[in-house]
Amino acid sequence: MGFKIVLADSSNPDHIHAIRRLWDDNLRFIAEGRYEWLYQQNPAGETITCLAVHEETGRIVGAASAMRRHFYVDRKRYTAGIAIDFAIDADYRVFGPALLLQRALADQAWAHGLDFMLGFPNLSSQGVLKRMGYEQVGKSLRFTQPVRTYDKLASMLRTHHLFPWLTRPAAAVLDSGLLLRNLLVSSPGTVREFSAVDEWDAYWQEMWKKNSTLNKFQGMHAADYVRWRYLCCPYRDYRVFGLFDGNQDLVAYLVCVVEDDMVLIDDFRYLERKWMSSLFRQFWRVVRSMGGKAIVAGLVAHGSINDLMTGSGFLPRPSERHALVLSNPGLAMDWKEALGRGDWYITDGEIDL
Repeated sequence: MGFKIVLADSSNPDHIHAIRRLWDDNLRFIAEGRYEWLYQQNPAGETITCLAVHEETGRIVGAASAMRRHFYVDRKRYTAGIAIDFAIDADYRVFGPALLLQRALADQAWAHGLDFMLGFPNLSSQGVLKRMGYEQVGKSLRFTQPVRTYDKLASMLRTHHLFPWLTRPAAAVLDSGLLLRNLLVSSPGTVREFSAVDEWDAYWQEMWKKNSTLNKFQGMHAADYVRWRYLCCPYRDYRVFGLFDGNQDLVAYLVCVVEDDMVLIDDFRYLERKWMSSLFRQFWRVVRSMGGKAIVAGLVAHGSINDLMTGSGFLPRPSERHALVLSNPGLAMDWKEALGRGDWYITDGEIDL
């Protein structure tokens, strides 16, 4: 069974229709407006997509994409491709288009001037990227911070066949302990929610100017990227909270979405370590006042970030996703050296699109 790989044309309606069909048939969900927003409106540039075409029938049976994203390594800016939306119709997965697609996607990335590719595959896709030569540079962790314990405690008591009447009084004691622990820790600064784009734009630019000079691996978080990625997202209602110091300078922020009683943090930045802890502890109080039950954040992290997260009240759990990187052959980058020093992290909002 033969396949040819072609570069998708965003002006070709047949290509766009095929991509959307592959999403619908093979990926967990696709929301209205995703293609236009993610593939055409990214301030870093249009997303690159390769299509696998079954030569005998002419049917498009697979797709793989690279979303442009700017990163800093040792204060130097690079343009990366985030490997996203890897989908192959079930009837063709055993015939080899997966590796062909990823090889063609990398070739197109280099031809379009990208410096490296970043992949965050699930278990079923890791083998393909590793055969391509991707290096593993980190593992994803899921951090959870309890806010209210009733539901979790009720489930545990049912599992162990213990008395259900214990749930409410025990949860009241545990919740009081969580609140007391939070209040006893010094949390300088003031948290407030941004209600409009123009309210935070000047603050954001000033903070990013300071953040971009830090000597660590990080994705660009200039105002145009954050506005596009979160505030213009067509299928998630993001909320932005900022931490201000005594001079009313923005020193940390986080971006989150509320799903049922869970609050998912998709992105955060801070200028100094003390502000990270203060941001999370004050945000915990906000979530408690909202009636939320837990705060969740997914990270690929290096250095002491794990300790900073656990010190802020989060509990880590491993996930099945790894962070992998592939360099442009023309880029002399020692990733073990570049990423082996200092604290850095990549949030779910940067990788889970």
